[in-house]
Amino acid sequence: MPAPVWTRGWREHPLRRRVDVLEARLLLLIGSAVLVGAPAVGTAAGWYAYDHDRAAAAVQEASRRPVRAEVLEDAPASSPWADETGRQANVPVQVRWTTTDGHYATGTAPVPPGTGRGERTQIWLDRKGKVVTAPLNRRDVWTGALAVGLLGGALTAGAGAVATAAVRGACGRRRAAGWASEWDRVEPEWRRRLV
Repeated sequence: MPAPVWTRGWREHPLRRRVDVLEARLLLLIGSAVLVGAPAVGTAAGWYAYDHDRAAAAVQEASRRPVRAEVLEDAPASSPWADETGRQANVPVQVRWTTTDGHYATGTAPVPPGTGRGERTQIWLDRKGKVVTAPLNRRDVWTGALAVGLLGGALTAGAGAVATAAVRGACGRRRAAGWASEWDRVEPEWRRRLV
């Protein structure tokens, strides 16, 4: 029965080989790198995403303006889409609003499911007067940062798992080759004993 890899490389025993010591040290190095690296990479990636999204939100807030609009058609009672919290996402319907020069404009904007014709809703317009999504809010920025941070940590842990599998496979092949080489030297002597 093989000894666990973390003990095989460190204990003194007659079957221990240099490859066992090398494997144990490499796995310890990989494990340490993952334990330190995954949180560090996740934190760095999360803060980068936070800064990026916060800057994007500032640009969006500066270039978009909210407008009250009238819903021109009944929105479906339910949405085929759901947002990240599992709630039904807004559905697109025709709306009408008053432009800055006093004229009416129409377009398609997302409203909550079940919104009735004639109700008022808030939409967002860009500088050209086109309907756009609302600017990122504080929750969106934090959600994105946490998602990117977790993904960065998970990718680092995954890279560690791949590296571990590669080291185990390479060391296992080296051990098997060593056993085969030794068997080739010893086997003729055993054959003579059996004859």
